[in-house]
Amino acid sequence: MTDDNSRDRIFKAVKERIKEADEQERVQIITNAIGDRRYRDLVDIIARIEGESGWSTALEYLIKAQHNKYTSPLTVGQHMTDLEELKFREMIFELLSCRGLEPVPMNTTDILRSLDSEPSLVSASRVLVTRLEQMTREQILQNDTLFFDFSENISVSQETVDLLNQTRSKSINEISIEQNNNLFDISSLWFNELGRLALSSLGVKGNTVNSDTFDSVLSVLQSSTDIKAKMVEVDSFKDSKESTWTHPKNPTYNILLKNLIHHKMDDLRQLASRHSIPLLNTLLDEALSTYDEASSTSGYKKVLDCINAHISVRDVESLLVLEKSSRNRNTRIATTAILAIGNFYNESSSKTLVDLFCQTKDDVVMKTITKALENVYKKTPEADYVILKSLDSECRNRSRLKKLYRRLSKEKPMYYN
Repeated sequence: MTDDNSRDRIFKAVKERIKEADEQERVQIITNAIGDRRYRDLVDIIARIEGESGWSTALEYLIKAQHNKYTSPLTVGQHMTDLEELKFREMIFELLSCRGLEPVPMNTTDILRSLDSEPSLVSASRVLVTRLEQMTREQILQNDTLFFDFSENISVSQETVDLLNQTRSKSINEISIEQNNNLFDISSLWFNELGRLALSSLGVKGNTVNSDTFDSVLSVLQSSTDIKAKMVEVDSFKDSKESTWTHPKNPTYNILLKNLIHHKMDDLRQLASRHSIPLLNTLLDEALSTYDEASSTSGYKKVLDCINAHISVRDVESLLVLEKSSRNRNTRIATTAILAIGNFYNESSSKTLVDLFCQTKDDVVMKTITKALENVYKKTPEADYVILKSLDSECRNRSRLKKLYRRLSKEKPMYYN
């Protein structure tokens, strides 16, 4: 449902903006696009800089952006936020056609600097995919398969995809799980991607669970694979000594795994990896359920912590759970979720906010939706098309939406600021 004219208009805008901006401003524009996870905007920006000043200059700006701050989200009080480590890495890997290869044990700065001799982004991407795929194969052969995901990367060979799938299937069927009466040590499941996803999606915390939780884990796993885990009865569990874990080989992803296991929300926010989303979805659902049953200040804080973590990651996969939260009967929860959606700059968030605008009867909620939609419109060219299409369809608040659109369309969108 993308409006090509909107993309053309924004690309023209970035040409003018980049031409006018000095080096510091260009680095800030890049940083903001990465911090907001505006991937298409980042591609436009880098293409324009490369066209004007060459790939080497664009590359240098990317490196400088790594330790920069970006404009804080709508719901955060401070003006600027540190660019999160794994969000930066994931955006850079996607820019270079290497999405899903991020767990290779090579830091992002070294990767970028190794591409300085290449003549263009296209050439750099081609070279890097080949290099990182070989590193990935070596890692997979060592049974280190956590966090690799080739589902959205057509650059990776089918041979490597098959190797990853076969290795994961084999390793999960060679897992040995210790049992001590009604308790199970699930440490080994955390080291297999299929197991990690199942545990995260269920919101499991720690390395030990009771029989009821373990049965739920097995049920989820068996729905996607024919697991044949071996059960070993023991008198006591060995200390996991997580400090000695060698997988994932990439130290930052090793930290990410431990944060996921122990639900360290603040640390997950600081990394802002898309791999946090399954756990964050479950934790937000649980927090909302608890708050709905008994509203309390501490309960609301848990909800807010979960929503803010979603905002930090800023991945499109967060929108489903945030949309569900935006329809909560508690206005406090609904407006918090709506403001959160206002920090996602893509067509999906635009559609969600316009739908809410058309359906709501509550004036307080309407004001919040308007604020969120105004914010999205400034940085999302697709929002223009989404609003226009809604004006041509059934909308309870068509006149109010039309009035809002007239005002927004007269204001100059910030786009790449």
